[in-house]
Amino acid sequence: AGIMAGSGNLDPQAQGMASGSDLYVSRYSADFIEMNNLHFNQGVVITNSSYSDGCNDGYTFTTETVEFQTLSSTGQTLLHIFSAGNSGNSDCGYGAGARWGNITGGHKIAKNAIATANLDTDGSLMASSSRGPASVGRIKPDLAANGNNHLSTSPGNAYSPFGGTSGAAPGVAGVATQLYHAYRELNADTLPKSGLIKAVMLNS
Repeated sequence: AGIMAGSGNLDPQAQGMASGSDLYVSRYSADFIEMNNLHFNQGVVITNSSYSDGCNDGYTFTTETVEFQTLSSTGQTLLHIFSAGNSGNSDCGYGAGARWGNITGGHKIAKNAIATANLDTDGSLMASSSRGPASVGRIKPDLAANGNNHLSTSPGNAYSPFGGTSGAAPGVAGVATQLYHAYRELNADTLPKSGLIKAVMLNS
């Protein structure tokens, strides 16, 4: 939450990527029903999750759920952003040995979702960061962001270092939030399609 939307009240240098955003917290479930409900009932258009669900499990029911939610959302505006996982040194049966085919969950390989890799502060890919290809051959992760040694909010009005793809994904979600906001300002408060925002991020 701090990486994505922290206000930086105690330390302006630790401000989140989209300070001032409205933030909803939901219980994770494999059917993503709460995220879907938040979209239709509260207008949530960007989700961020770092939960794992197997390793290189292929195109699962959860993958189908994420794709369906994106395409059936109001104006196709819903964008799911996930961590790629921290199994970069694992062999999850892809067939090329360790360091290949170890994205942690079917929801993360969805065509319309963004899976995020973890970069060190110098821009190098962390060895622990999961990578594709997905079992269906799709290139994953989609984007990479700094997640290692991220300083973010912690209990007790404090800041603590944090790392992993779970630190990188909310940074990407924050950038997407700013792009949604900019699009709305330029287009009479109309929301963009999530596919447009993903394309902009992948090509810039």
